Amino acid sequence: MKKYQFRSDIAISDSAFYAYGKDYAELIENACLAVTDAMVDVEKIDSTSPRLRRTKIEKIKANSPEKLLFNAMEEVIYLKDAEQLVFHSFKCENLTIKPSDCSATLIMKGEKIDREKHNAHADVKAVTYLDYKIEKIKNGYRASVVLDV
Repeated sequence: MKKYQFRSDIAISDSAFYAYGKDYAELIENACLAVTDAMVDVEKIDSTSPRLRRTKIEKIKANSPEKLLFNAMEEVIYLKDAEQLVFHSFKCENLTIKPSDCSATLIMKGEKIDREKHNAHADVKAVTYLDYKIEKIKNGYRASVVLDV
């Protein structure tokens, strides 16, 4: 199963993609990776150098599974803006989905932004609700996401 696929059929000035996952945790991981790929060249992010390596662990909470995914992607954008961090690896752990009480721990690995190295694609401002939906599909889940750039 592919992790994500950028779309040109939904938004002209924004960035849109489908994210996929065999389960909800993998959907969150792959959607966060797609958000990063919309901002910079993910392949250029290096976490092997101890000088550059950064790991962030964030507890994400929401009142629905849809909002949990939304909040996780927003956290990736926030960390890009507030701490100048971009990530190439995401791990969603301790996922809890209950009515009106959803949470997960998001472990992100990456480095500080280097404008010359990372080849900026777009300055993503936010996740939008335009065409935002999560669907159960044959092999797991698919999220439709549009980013405001």
